[in-house]
Amino acid sequence: MTHHWIVLKFGGTSVASKRQWDTIGSLAESRREEGFRVLLVCSAVAGVTDLLDALTRQPESEQLCEDILDIHRRLGQALGVDEQHWLPQAETLLRKHVNDLIHEPGYRHRAALVAMGEWMSTKMGCCYLQQRFDIAWVDAREALEAAEDHNTSAARKWLSANCHAAEAPGLASRWSALSPVLITQGFVASNNTGQTVLLGRGGSDTSAALLAGRLSAQRLEIWTDVPGLFSADPRLIKDARLLIEVDYAEALEMAASGAKVVHPRCIRAAAETSTPVTIGDLNRMSVTGTRIGKKLADVHGIKTVTCQHNMVVVLLQNLDARVQVGFLAGVFEIFRRSGISVDLVATSETTTTVAVNCASNHLGDNDLKDLCEDLGSLCKVKLFSNCVCINLVGRGVRTALSRLQNVMRYFEKRPLLMASQSANDLCLSLLIHADDHERLLKDAHTVLIPTVEDTQNETTVFGASWQQIQQVIE
Repeated sequence: MTHHWIVLKFGGTSVASKRQWDTIGSLAESRREEGFRVLLVCSAVAGVTDLLDALTRQPESEQLCEDILDIHRRLGQALGVDEQHWLPQAETLLRKHVNDLIHEPGYRHRAALVAMGEWMSTKMGCCYLQQRFDIAWVDAREALEAAEDHNTSAARKWLSANCHAAEAPGLASRWSALSPVLITQGFVASNNTGQTVLLGRGGSDTSAALLAGRLSAQRLEIWTDVPGLFSADPRLIKDARLLIEVDYAEALEMAASGAKVVHPRCIRAAAETSTPVTIGDLNRMSVTGTRIGKKLADVHGIKTVTCQHNMVVVLLQNLDARVQVGFLAGVFEIFRRSGISVDLVATSETTTTVAVNCASNHLGDNDLKDLCEDLGSLCKVKLFSNCVCINLVGRGVRTALSRLQNVMRYFEKRPLLMASQSANDLCLSLLIHADDHERLLKDAHTVLIPTVEDTQNETTVFGASWQQIQQVIE
């Protein structure tokens, strides 16, 4: 018998109150009525991952342990869940991982400790929803195994691991024999020895997409605190427009370029298994969100203006760069040995410019110092820290160049560290110092994105503005 699965993913702000868990339960029941088997993938309660991360740096802190447990005690009381069903085991595991980290500091025990956030939220959520319908807890680590990567750093192996996207008929069969609704952790996987690893920033989205692929799910629904992807960050630009639908390639470029609603690895995993994705706002469920799938709307032009912070730009100066055979190979061998992925590259006769995202590479000041010393054996090195990358994203980005004349006046008194056009004609990137970069972002949005009054592409790409959406009252 074929079982049709649907995966619903909920972020940390979506699992922090009884009202939200009631909404989660209603969504699960609604999808059951549509004939689906349902998998709920949940993040840690909002703020808990930050506390756990702080605990990894101060494992002797009894106060942090109590703060973490108290957040869940209060939520459990609001849910009416008997503490004996989850608290003793949660406290035992939490203190075990703390003790392991104290006696053996390192990424392995750090990952296991941080993963407790998702364990506690899903265990408690399962206890609550069991009062309402048949639901069972399953361990995501049994379904997701990290891929071995010998070219990455130890930090990334444990804290930002990768998993291959693929179908797993055996898993679908096993889980189909359980309750019709299942709940599991986001953000976590196991390595080939069964130890806990984390999937990095946006890991809950990524694990939801991977699990949807494993189950050959009909759809992945990501429920968060915004209705979907926008033409810019609505916190900065109130006129930002909701994107009704985008294809996998554009969504991936947007996510990789700083659109924080969904992680690029989530989009990549969904694309590899052709899993349709919808993004919705748990607090504004009447607002149509963003649909992501195969090429949906053949509309060219810029669809979003994004911003990536915490970038560094490295200038590598070598007078013989182009005639010195193997120079670039040597440069990128150093990046490979350091386990650092490169975002952007530009070359000239004497200079190679490289842009790197410090957050995604888990790079601190000492890591950058070591990198510059290693590169210094090949050439002169100049590092620009605290940089920002402004990205113009959309199919046929070259068509937008003629409209950027007024925007480029920004650089009359400010340096442009690097400009890069993606080979797939989906993104134009501008690397600048983090100063008044918001001005460049807003100017570009004004020039490139149609207003609500402009009906061009209205029904296929651009939806309501953030201001209009805020006025929606459930």
